[in-house]
Amino acid sequence: MPKRPKKHKLSEKEKERIIEQFLPRVKYYANKYAFGLPSELSVEDLVSAGVVGLLEAIERYDPSMNATLSTFADFRIRGAIIDEIRSMQWASKDARKKLEEVRNAYMEIEKSYNRLATDEEVAEKLDITLDELYKTLSIANTMNMMSLEDLGINKDGKSLDILECISKEDERDIVDVLNLKELKSVLGKAIDGLPDNERLVVTLYYFEELTMKEIGKILNISESRVCQLHGKVLVKLKSIMEDFRNAC
Repeated sequence: MPKRPKKHKLSEKEKERIIEQFLPRVKYYANKYAFGLPSELSVEDLVSAGVVGLLEAIERYDPSMNATLSTFADFRIRGAIIDEIRSMQWASKDARKKLEEVRNAYMEIEKSYNRLATDEEVAEKLDITLDELYKTLSIANTMNMMSLEDLGINKDGKSLDILECISKEDERDIVDVLNLKELKSVLGKAIDGLPDNERLVVTLYYFEELTMKEIGKILNISESRVCQLHGKVLVKLKSIMEDFRNAC
């Protein structure tokens, strides 16, 4: 059996060069996930977490892997930032309860009428105002990261953002390796069936990698409205993931 080539150990100078090269990506993801963070967590905290993820990637990367350093580092950076947000467990029980009620309301209306529920119908069913509904949907952005960890799955101890994996060409095989091709198909069909504005938010955020502020400018709506639409999509897709898990 051929001997595996010895892994090259990077010098401190080489590490510094790589960190400098990837720092813009770290800052990009920190800002991308920063909307709606609790006061205890800042963008700088997310940048720090991303740098830790980058350092882990540098230490653990092996050229014999079926991935470039860029792909591996990008994956680790995002995973570290998502883990930092999820580890805070900042949302109150009341906020979680409200989000669950909203999710159930959308599901019940859609099952009853065999069509997509409107925000007005959900607000009326829950006896709340549209502003209260939108506030709850905004919370979903940080509570409901679409992580494979929610299915009891992770890779190397790191959370995997399912929508990020599906949207990136270099990482789609990660989902395949975890035998979740069916979930990819189910989520893909669900995204295709979203209303135009929600589908566009998903496309611009995950596939075009724009921030919510940039998406707001394109759609001529406020950043907070983009956040609400994104949260609404996560609420819907979260239900699909749970149905998938229960069916397994």
